[in-house]
Amino acid sequence: MTLGRLRAFHHAAMAGGMTAAARTLRLTQPAVSRAVQGLEEALGTTLMERRGDGSGLTEDGRVLARRIDRFFSRLAGAVGAATGRDPASEAVARTVRALGDAHLRSLTAIWTAETFRRAAAALGVAEPTLHRAARDLEQRVGVPLYRRTRDGVGLSPTGAELARRFALAGAEIRAAREELSLGRGTAAAVVTIGVLALAPVRLVARAAETLLERHPWARLTIREGPYAALADALRSGSLDVIFGALRAPPPFADLTEEALFDDPYRVACRSGHPLAARRDLAPADLRPYGWVVPTASLPRRAVIDRIVTGWDLPRRVQIEADSLGGTVAALAASDRLSLLPQGCVIGEGGGDSLAVLDLAVPHQRRTVGLTTHADWLPTAVQADFVGLLRSATAAA
Repeated sequence: MTLGRLRAFHHAAMAGGMTAAARTLRLTQPAVSRAVQGLEEALGTTLMERRGDGSGLTEDGRVLARRIDRFFSRLAGAVGAATGRDPASEAVARTVRALGDAHLRSLTAIWTAETFRRAAAALGVAEPTLHRAARDLEQRVGVPLYRRTRDGVGLSPTGAELARRFALAGAEIRAAREELSLGRGTAAAVVTIGVLALAPVRLVARAAETLLERHPWARLTIREGPYAALADALRSGSLDVIFGALRAPPPFADLTEEALFDDPYRVACRSGHPLAARRDLAPADLRPYGWVVPTASLPRRAVIDRIVTGWDLPRRVQIEADSLGGTVAALAASDRLSLLPQGCVIGEGGGDSLAVLDLAVPHQRRTVGLTTHADWLPTAVQADFVGLLRSATAAA
């Protein structure tokens, strides 16, 4: 789907016909018709019904028109943010009208590859060819998009943000293709979910199995990673939803959170630990035992540091482990203690090998839930998965 064809269809859909779209775009009516027809052929569907008094949208046309409207709105928002102008202004509209496939492709390639040289190699084009498209985009936007780095020429902060927003706009095109295929029963629908460390993955698996029973042609991609990386992917449209501990509030204004259940931290140990069967424990009972702690960058480490200070426990750190598997293994092989979400000990990697101590851990409320883009419009399959995940957490 080329940008020119999308633009022609977008204006024809808004204006209710090819002739009116041609006037707006300053093209001939046959040129607009050819562009829309080319889009229909590329998608394998009819988007507009030609009539004597104009053209009307088919059902597939309405599906695509909604996504394309969001696509161009996101492009305008991207240019507006880069230039400091109102996205609804005529100046921004002119810039968006001047955008071409080479502009978007070059900026995205540089963003992904980080330098002009690597981007040109990834695209399979000569570096001067990439430079022409990239510099033409910079001139049209009217702000510096590139800067020289130690490795070559890459994106400036403004250029990187513009590329991120362009990528987010591109997610609407992918969703449009999926929705159109879904209507014909040929969809290979994709749901991409980011899972944070120590999130109860069993609930994701439960929802995934039900989703695949309902939609056998769907595909679920699960990406585990730190919050910062997953949030970046979510904000650029390469991730649909994040499941795990909420930040409450999220660190970016364009993200929104939905709480599902509380999953407090508990002091964990092996099931046969000397303290595992004791009740009415006091903090002093923990002093003889060492700890398995995460690295200092994780929120759980800050909670451990606070209780070590508050409970007057020994401060010596002998084992650091960020992963659940590493923590469980270290606990199972010793009398050490650690801090884990209750759901991890009861239902995840701990299984029958771990126990929690009868001792409340003072910390801020820890809530597991969903994080999505504030303006996310899920496809039917994505919405179905989110609903199933809500049901799985409610039944847990």
